[in-house]
Amino acid sequence: MKKKSTPILVADTSWDLPETLINDVKAERMINGLIDIAKPNVLEEEDLVGWAEVVVYLMPVTQAQVVKSDVADIYLYCCYKLMERKGIKDLDFLESHKELSDYQMRKLNEIKRWIYNQRGGKEKNPVLSALKEVFNL
Repeated sequence: MKKKSTPILVADTSWDLPETLINDVKAERMINGLIDIAKPNVLEEEDLVGWAEVVVYLMPVTQAQVVKSDVADIYLYCCYKLMERKGIKDLDFLESHKELSDYQMRKLNEIKRWIYNQRGGKEKNPVLSALKEVFNL
């Protein structure tokens, strides 16, 4: 029986996404999935959706149309956090997007929960499924 992986959501599929960004989503999901196996029910739904996954979802829509300033700020904040996590040092061009207002942070968490629910919940992939079987989780 082949176990399906969790789909990656994008707002507009007519735009190609960089393969490196898709790989970032897969890596974040694997890390979050392993954390969830090690410490079940510690991470909230929005914690199981990483910066790359939000960027992948929002990138095509920001290229296709003008978006509200809050959406643009959230997108740029997630880009900043993703690049920071990857160890990129020269982020001066995103310096003004290092923080979000409380309202924007609530909106970001809403987006993350929406992505989490639309993708079908927790990450499913063959590696995580095998680990869960081995450890009877």
